[in-house]
Amino acid sequence: MRKKLREFYATGDKRAIFLRAYYVMTTQVNASVHGGNEDFEQPIFFDPEWVDRLAGRFAQLYFQSLEKPACKAWKIAMERAASPHAWSVLQNMVLGINAHINFDLANGVHEFIRKAGEHRDAELMARRKFDHDQMNNVLVRCNPKIQDILGREFGGGMRLFSGVLGKFDELLTSTGLRYYRDRVWCNVLGLLSAKGPDELEKVRLRLEWEAQQVAEFIIDGSWMNKLVYGMDGLLCRKNFQGRFQPDGVGAIHAMGRMGHRLQMPH
Repeated sequence: MRKKLREFYATGDKRAIFLRAYYVMTTQVNASVHGGNEDFEQPIFFDPEWVDRLAGRFAQLYFQSLEKPACKAWKIAMERAASPHAWSVLQNMVLGINAHINFDLANGVHEFIRKAGEHRDAELMARRKFDHDQMNNVLVRCNPKIQDILGREFGGGMRLFSGVLGKFDELLTSTGLRYYRDRVWCNVLGLLSAKGPDELEKVRLRLEWEAQQVAEFIIDGSWMNKLVYGMDGLLCRKNFQGRFQPDGVGAIHAMGRMGHRLQMPH
């Protein structure tokens, strides 16, 4: 992630926006698994090793979509980031989050559970669901940091909107995140229940269609979307080219552990 962020920052590539937010999320996940963060003094997962490996696979799916978008929602996100007429930090971030959660996550969780045969064990599935839900609390805690970092490095109005909405902003974020991650689990169960390649394809096509619908709504859903993204765009830095700075030594060490396990460049 750090290697790709350095490339994006050096060239002013707006794909840096989602990846910067994703980097913050991933370092927070690593802290929740390995420690090194005041928010996670006690273990919060039943099976932290499973969460750790899943986070690594999840990151690989993102890098695969950088090379070739895995679905229409990713294609929309990448094209929007490349467009000179679409300069909204908030929109770029949300488009990436939509594709990565609503499409990649369900496929990644299904892959892990199916390969290990865990879906045959009801008690183990309940434990996996608990850890899946615990991740919601980890990600909700990222929101203030993401707003601060993206605001500092790219500009935009996220911090302003958050200040205006107050606690309602936190409620919207946590409610939306939990809703879509609950949908992910339902889709995982759909994938696991599929009998044969034809039924599996039906579920995957639904995942792609649903993620595409959300992406299209993000861009053209209502006058409110256009107003918010327009205001956000006015506050964005028109040129963010520069040198990517990691969030700190703890983040570098955590990401280094993940990169070593996956044998990926970092």
